Amino acid sequence: MGARIRAYDWAATPLGPMENWPQSLRTTLSIMLNSAFPTYMAWGTDLISFYNDAYLPIMGDKPEGLGQPFPEVWAEAWDIIGLIAAQAIRGEASYFEDLPLTLMRKGYPEQTWFSFSYSPILDETGGVGGVLCTVHETTERVRAETALRESENKLAAILEQLPVGVGLTDPEGNITLSNRLLQHYALDKIPSRDPKQAVRWRGYTPEDQHLSFSDYPSARALRGEMVVPGVDFLATLHDGQEIWTRVSAAPFRNTAHESLSAVFVVQDIDREKRSEQALRESQARLQAAIDLVGLSPYTWDPATGTLDWDARLKAIWGLPPDAHVDEEVFLSGIHPKDRPRVEAAIAQCRDPAGPGLYAIEYRVIGIGDGIERWVSTQGRTTFENGQPVGFTGAALDITTRKRAEAALRESEERFRQFAENSSSTLWILNFETMNLEYLSSAFEPIWGEARETVLGDSSRWSRFVHPDDRQRARGALERVKLGEITTEEFRIIRQNGVVRWIRNTFFPIRDAQGQIHRAGGIAQDITRDEGRFVYVVDGEETDRRAVSHLLRDAGYRVRVFSSGKAFLEAAPALATGCVVLDIGRSGAGGLVIPRELKARHIGLPVIVLGDAKGDVAFAVQVMKAGAVDFLLVPYGSDQLLAAVASAAAITSEAEEQNQEADRVRLRIAEMSEREREVLAGLVAGKTNKEIGRDIGLSPRTVETHRAHVMQRLGVQTLSQAVLVATSAGFQSPGPGLKVPQGSGSSET
Repeated sequence: MGARIRAYDWAATPLGPMENWPQSLRTTLSIMLNSAFPTYMAWGTDLISFYNDAYLPIMGDKPEGLGQPFPEVWAEAWDIIGLIAAQAIRGEASYFEDLPLTLMRKGYPEQTWFSFSYSPILDETGGVGGVLCTVHETTERVRAETALRESENKLAAILEQLPVGVGLTDPEGNITLSNRLLQHYALDKIPSRDPKQAVRWRGYTPEDQHLSFSDYPSARALRGEMVVPGVDFLATLHDGQEIWTRVSAAPFRNTAHESLSAVFVVQDIDREKRSEQALRESQARLQAAIDLVGLSPYTWDPATGTLDWDARLKAIWGLPPDAHVDEEVFLSGIHPKDRPRVEAAIAQCRDPAGPGLYAIEYRVIGIGDGIERWVSTQGRTTFENGQPVGFTGAALDITTRKRAEAALRESEERFRQFAENSSSTLWILNFETMNLEYLSSAFEPIWGEARETVLGDSSRWSRFVHPDDRQRARGALERVKLGEITTEEFRIIRQNGVVRWIRNTFFPIRDAQGQIHRAGGIAQDITRDEGRFVYVVDGEETDRRAVSHLLRDAGYRVRVFSSGKAFLEAAPALATGCVVLDIGRSGAGGLVIPRELKARHIGLPVIVLGDAKGDVAFAVQVMKAGAVDFLLVPYGSDQLLAAVASAAAITSEAEEQNQEADRVRLRIAEMSEREREVLAGLVAGKTNKEIGRDIGLSPRTVETHRAHVMQRLGVQTLSQAVLVATSAGFQSPGPGLKVPQGSGSSET
């Protein structure tokens, strides 16, 4: 980093050349660069960044931050660390331990933790010249500690759920961990290592002989022995009650270098018959659970190939309940394409060098009925002296699941093909993360941006929407959360500054429980093609060609008319644009076109080219005839292009106003009859109480309809609502509020 700093062009930064730096900056920089501790420094009012070699791993894959403003280098966390930096700039040092920060160092948001100190650096004037940040990333430790706590909590939770007392000892026999049931026995140390406990715990052999302390299960476990199924003890509780228990134990080590510890289990067997009955009930519950899920336990003798199947498993192979099954029958029912995988899995589970596990899904062709079914099966092989001697497994018919998965894949493929070939943009938004999970390919030509830059970035998606339309778009999403399907029109601003109109249908996506966690949408580009048309009317072919060439080079779509008559015949059907009219030396007699367009209310602005012959008043006649501009011959190319651009702007503004009025009329048409009645009252200047009296509703209900009207119109104030509605031609019908039904006409 020292080399980078020396090579950096500091003259181009607010700090200026290095030779002009204050000594306080140089000294602090020297200390930082010679420190093996990760250190970051921000200097000056612009908080220009420096850091040392030890800090580089913290930067990750971020762009070079040297010489950049501190807020830009760590923009994603500036809402937190910016406050801390501001405190240091005020002269106050701070220290934080294990502060959580979400950073973008690897191309995605990453949860990290840091312990760090921000200290003010005093300059030569005694003021604060910069901020020194000594940083230690504690992410791995915090995660490890969190994982450890979770592991310990899980272990404790599991132990508490066990129906027996469970304890762990250290190598000296002290009980270090116990569940609630073991605590009932009030043990602090295993009886073989505690004379007081030994009096209360008396062990017996199967022949009913007393055990020596050295033969107690925990003592044996501390010597490395496994004591299972256990030893019976007669234990005396603190209240004097005696109960029979069975104690099992096993050795374990936390690490390879530690001494042996022990885990032991205390089981209450005071009522043996009740225990046996509980066992039978437990077995019955297990069988009921097996029957409930359709599970089929089975056994297999690897040496003889003998199989023990229940009727359910035989039915999967298309066999009757009394059918004989062996290894040959089993293999004959497996789908030919899956049989090599099955045989390989069997060979693997029979291999003594392997784990002896068998887990596979495959198809079966029913031997008796020819029906194809899917089976999921798992099992484990038992080995003795390096040979497989037994196998226990369980099989489950998963045909329904597999068919559903296949149908889902087919459905997803149909959706993918539809989405990728649709001219509309299909999208899916996750409400929890507010990130887009899916965007169809139509997004790129409409929005002018690659899908990858938007997926997973919730802020980038919303920044496309025109600021004036964001509230309406957010309101649509809020209604989707409530289960509504709604359609809104809004503008987006592409990176090149081009504005496009989008009609978007928002709808909720429910999960299997009917909850709404996602929104879907279909966005259609409804931007009208402005065309940039220019209609050139000129009797001279040479002049027409020159003007047309100039305008086409400037990006306009040009249509040429050789006479005013030909133009006026076509004018009513022409697309939006402007007219360039060369009247030559015809004087006022050539102004028929602007006069006719004005008289017919055809909105095509006219630019007149002509020779005034020194008559200043002639320009006034041109403008009175309806022209928007008059260029004297000879004129410059820049003059003509500027005049056309100005006329096009007038057309665009008028067109945008018309489009906005059309959209407002559409929203009003989509309102309910009650909402239009309330809107009519608002336009008439009536209060909620007066409107309610006119249409037979309570003021509270009128207020609810009024809120819906404001939301549909995309406004926040009553004055805005009245202005928007009246600009679209909506009028109050007067007394009685007989409001016309919604239509596209200006009268509504």
